[in-house]
Amino acid sequence: MAEKEEKGKPSQKAFNPDDRFRYLGFDIKPGKIGDLFKSDSEKESWVKRVIERRRKGVRTREHNTLEEPRVASYERVVLTITSLVLIASLFLPWFSGYHETVVETEVVPTEEVAAIPDSLAEMLMADSSAADSLTAAVVEETADAGADAAVTANGRTVLEKDEAGFASITSHRKKKEVVRENMSLSAVGAIGALGSIGGMVFSSGFAVMLTGILMIVYMLICIALAVYTLYSLYGAKGDEDTKAIKLKSVLRLGWIPVIIYVGGIFLSLFGGTYSFDTVDMIAQIGTSYGTSTYLGLLSSGFYISLACFVISGAKSVEI
Repeated sequence: MAEKEEKGKPSQKAFNPDDRFRYLGFDIKPGKIGDLFKSDSEKESWVKRVIERRRKGVRTREHNTLEEPRVASYERVVLTITSLVLIASLFLPWFSGYHETVVETEVVPTEEVAAIPDSLAEMLMADSSAADSLTAAVVEETADAGADAAVTANGRTVLEKDEAGFASITSHRKKKEVVRENMSLSAVGAIGALGSIGGMVFSSGFAVMLTGILMIVYMLICIALAVYTLYSLYGAKGDEDTKAIKLKSVLRLGWIPVIIYVGGIFLSLFGGTYSFDTVDMIAQIGTSYGTSTYLGLLSSGFYISLACFVISGAKSVEI
């Protein structure tokens, strides 16, 4: 029975040592590989080079990725510049807006609108209804000539005499002009103004108060991360791998300010109220807190610091 079972099994093919070359390089170069060296002298030179490296204690191949630095020299320069820019951004405008003020000025035009005789002027001064009808007629003629009838009609009509004894109708009107004043505040200025501004922010709604706290944490991280990154680049001790791992842990902190920025947007969606009067404040504050207020107040200095944090966080992923 055993002999019949063995006859039923397929016979195994004998192993051919040359078959292993078919799988060399995943069939990129199938078949047997020819001589690696052009001549025996070239082979001897390579063998001597390997023996010399072994004598020096080198166990790795030449030009391999293990010998490449985890943080290249140009990357150190970029991170150094990023840290310095991060510190400089604290002195740039972080919060900006504008305040509008309406200024009224009285304008007395000298252009003569109509000339009337002296006798008619005295009659008009005596009879107010006649003066009003004549003024309206003169205003209508002036409007046809291209003057501003609406403004003149709202003005104060005055009869003045010239040297020839004629009187002219002039109009005194008030001119309104909107003056826009741009205002900005740096991060350093905001920290210095916590005594005045902080009281208004922290006494307002929950979203406003929590956003103010997050902004303070954001500013402190700017200083801490810039100093800590420079120390990790030039002051840390140990071999290159140890320094790179320490630098990686520091650069990871760059994602925290990015999360704070996104969290501020999320908080602004809930809105909030102010505990102070916003009439004399900048226009970006509005009457209530919201997303437009949050994004409208942030200025160039803040976004420069945010870009530096993104660069630091992205580099931590590569190390």
